[in-house]
Amino acid sequence: MKKSLLFTLLGLLGTAFAEQITILGINDMHANIDSAARLTTCVKQEREKAPQLLLLSAGDNRTGSPYVDCGDHPGASMIQLMNHIGFDLSALGNHEFDSGPAALAYCINAADFDFVSANVFPTDKHGIDLKPYKIFERNGVRIGVLGLLQIDANGRPDAHPDMCKGIGFMDPLKVAEHYKYLRSQCDVLILLTHLGFETDIELARRFPEADAIIGGHSHTKVENGHIENGVLITQTQNKFKYLTRLTLEVEDGKVVSKKAELLPLNKYEADTETTAMVEQTKAQPFFKRVLTTVKRDIPRRESLGCMMADAIRSCVGTEIAIVNMGNVRLDSFPAGPLTVADVYSLDPFGNDTIRMTVTGAELIRVLENITQNDDHGAPCVSGMSYKAVWPKGADRMRVTSAYLEDGTPINPEARYTLAINSYLCATTEAMPADPGVSAKIDGATSMIQAFETMSEIDYADVSRVELTKE
Repeated sequence: MKKSLLFTLLGLLGTAFAEQITILGINDMHANIDSAARLTTCVKQEREKAPQLLLLSAGDNRTGSPYVDCGDHPGASMIQLMNHIGFDLSALGNHEFDSGPAALAYCINAADFDFVSANVFPTDKHGIDLKPYKIFERNGVRIGVLGLLQIDANGRPDAHPDMCKGIGFMDPLKVAEHYKYLRSQCDVLILLTHLGFETDIELARRFPEADAIIGGHSHTKVENGHIENGVLITQTQNKFKYLTRLTLEVEDGKVVSKKAELLPLNKYEADTETTAMVEQTKAQPFFKRVLTTVKRDIPRRESLGCMMADAIRSCVGTEIAIVNMGNVRLDSFPAGPLTVADVYSLDPFGNDTIRMTVTGAELIRVLENITQNDDHGAPCVSGMSYKAVWPKGADRMRVTSAYLEDGTPINPEARYTLAINSYLCATTEAMPADPGVSAKIDGATSMIQAFETMSEIDYADVSRVELTKE
């Protein structure tokens, strides 16, 4: 009886010396600054309960708001907000590269926190201060955080190739293998990734030494975390919808329990100081100018893509225009005024428009091949329509028929003028023989020029693509 009591007391003493570590994770904020004030309130409340917590971002902090993405220092106003909220660390997302190395270096240097990515290798000339990992100490517990960035089949992140020039990239899963030694240097090991949920699962299978993965890129809502091979995987969808609270119990240098909880940010009141910062960021008259009126709600992303393609085709003067679905950054748009800010929210990338001449066969091949790298859906078009199927297990769709806007079938041997953005020219396999020439105008500028001449536009029912999945 006495021995049993002694063991019970020892067990209670051991539990008393366990340290509780709190880590807050968020991903793919995409410059949705109107929601930042709710995150501030949530983080403040969490810090009251756990003053030593860590606040981490899994990347894609920017690209989604003209107030953040445009101007002399793209992305910098988002960094200012993150400084204000008190971020401790961020991974690189693919959209951190959207304005090129100089803009990325400016943002990293303006941050009060570090950026980590073990599989990105900038040269000294870029001035990009990037670390593979960082080790924190909280309440005597050493917490290692390793950063990893998504790389596509072309060996670079999902960004315009010109924006990544001079920067080296390696396969994140292979690079991660070289950092397993961090396990011996940390009590807690976190992988802060911008790889996508499915790749995080593969990473967990290869890297069971990690305690948790705070992920991003695929915009997956992971309720209460997902355990894979003993590794807790989290992700918070996107655009400040949720924050994940990870709670880890550490005993004798080991994690003995871990859990994740999604915190819905719409349940928190907006912080007044952060709201004031956001309003100051948005107080730019240029963005408030009304271009035209949208007659009816535009409920579909493809309809918005057709609207964008029409504007590009009109400004460049071609027979056909193509906009990849990944270039359409809004899912819908309400009836009412369309402003300059709305245009840049639709297309924040600033990709140059290329004018080229293609055969009908080349045109069809371009449409099909775009879908190999753009997993957002079938390309949007102007001046034509088409039907396509996506065979089960195939890596791209197959166009079955295509017509000009007057109903004439696309002739494989005929030649057509085409407007397409420079990103697609650089990333799409087997582009036409004609490399084309720059029209010296980007998608957003095309929309501004086209819509400011129209009193009203109506794209509520516009659809030019019929895609069937087999």
